[in-house]
Amino acid sequence: MARPRSAAATLLVVALALFDRSTPASAQGNSPAPAQASAPAPSRSQTQQPVNDRIRREIDQLRARPEGRQVPAADSFTVGPRAIPAAVNLHGPVAVAEGSLDVYGRLDGSAYVMNGDIVVHDGGIISGDAMSIGGRVLLDGGRIDGEQLSLSAVPTGVVGSSRASPPLTTWQSVKLVVGWFAILVIIGLGVLIFAEPNMDGVVESLEGNFARAFWFGVLGEIMALPVLVLLCVGLALTILGALLIPFAVVAYAIAVTGLLALGFLAVARLTGRVWSRADGAAPNAARGANLRALFTGLVLYLGLWLLAAIFTWQPLAGAVLRGVALAVSWVAVTVGLGAALLSRAGTRRLDERERAAAARRPAPQDLAWQTPTPVTGVAAARRPVMTAKDAT
Repeated sequence: MARPRSAAATLLVVALALFDRSTPASAQGNSPAPAQASAPAPSRSQTQQPVNDRIRREIDQLRARPEGRQVPAADSFTVGPRAIPAAVNLHGPVAVAEGSLDVYGRLDGSAYVMNGDIVVHDGGIISGDAMSIGGRVLLDGGRIDGEQLSLSAVPTGVVGSSRASPPLTTWQSVKLVVGWFAILVIIGLGVLIFAEPNMDGVVESLEGNFARAFWFGVLGEIMALPVLVLLCVGLALTILGALLIPFAVVAYAIAVTGLLALGFLAVARLTGRVWSRADGAAPNAARGANLRALFTGLVLYLGLWLLAAIFTWQPLAGAVLRGVALAVSWVAVTVGLGAALLSRAGTRRLDERERAAAARRPAPQDLAWQTPTPVTGVAAARRPVMTAKDAT
């Protein structure tokens, strides 16, 4: 009885040993390899998605920059994630947009990915360069023989882009004109408070010779840039002067801007004086009259721009009104600049000879019989009457 039991026990042990050996083999045979399990096959539907206009525009912008000259054309890109399986030798370049590129095999060429990552897994090789725009270049046990480049985002604002800023609406144009009016009013108040004698000098120069002020303004506009160039060349002759060139340019720009603003405000005050008269000879009354005249002149000049802004919705009428406003404003600024130059920013007043020349201007025909007097106003003289004695 002992021999059959020992034989049965021996057979049981052998059967258990065979079962334990066959179970791992069958389990390994039924499960895929680790490398092949992590290497998904590329989907045919993903690689054939069309490149839309946005992606095409971004690719064109990238190719226009120096670092993107080697990027393939937009037609070479595929949309969606893509993978190069193990034991696959693919000739590049490979370009992917809106997805990542997983390399398990070998890529003979360069890889370009837009808005995605380039991941080279264990056993994967890229013989060329790897560029990721809006993503990263990662090495997960693989190798890249060329350069690795990662850009944070697709560059925008390339010269020659087809995008253009939309035109201003009517309401935006009106707000712009109102904003400029408020700025000029504030500057005018500051000039009247702190530099009223200078404005008086510019206004006096305008009254003395309007035509001369206009041509001096034209000459000043023509010579503004050459004078700046000569100033910079003169400063560059010495080491200390070369260091002062940036400050000289800023000071020159501020001086020119100040002359333009002072001259235009003086022209506006002189224009508004036609509708605003002084209430008396008191200083406060004269200052109030000057303020009303300045405000009225600004309303007249900025009113042209406001009218053009209201007709922004009508291209032809708006263009005509803008042209008229631009012409009138240019004449006002030019005359004001010339008067500011002639009066040396309002510090030089007319002498007695210039005052007399301005007073000897021919009067209109209906006022030729009146006698100018040095006091305020014009005293009317008696009209000459022909008598019988004079007739004989």
